[in-house]
Amino acid sequence: MKWRSMVLVVAAAAALLLAAGCAKPQPTVVLGEKDAGRVVEVGAGQQFTVRLPSNATTGFRWVVADLGPVTQVGESVYEAPLEPGIVGAGGTEVFAFKTGSSGPGELKLEYRRPWEKGSAAEKTWSVTVR
Repeated sequence: MKWRSMVLVVAAAAALLLAAGCAKPQPTVVLGEKDAGRVVEVGAGQQFTVRLPSNATTGFRWVVADLGPVTQVGESVYEAPLEPGIVGAGGTEVFAFKTGSSGPGELKLEYRRPWEKGSAAEKTWSVTVR
């Protein structure tokens, strides 16, 4: 009798592992400049990326103004342009965020010189995350 119980437990565990392996991974959500103002559907606990044009040589960078229902994962990363030898060319600033379990809210980024306190942002970018 113990042998049959053990076989059933092993079979059930194997079935659970197989089902977990067959689950479809959540698609990677990548947002950019064209997504400004949109309502974006992102699953609870899912990570997503925001990629915005930036030019580090000007002192401007994207700064999180309002996280809304998400948390930032690590620091933003600046990706220089792929074309070598172009002095002063802009690149891309990349942010990673993860949704929480709370309801919808606005994620807002501002393009500014961080040390210029009180000055208006050069540009803003925002999406409503659900």
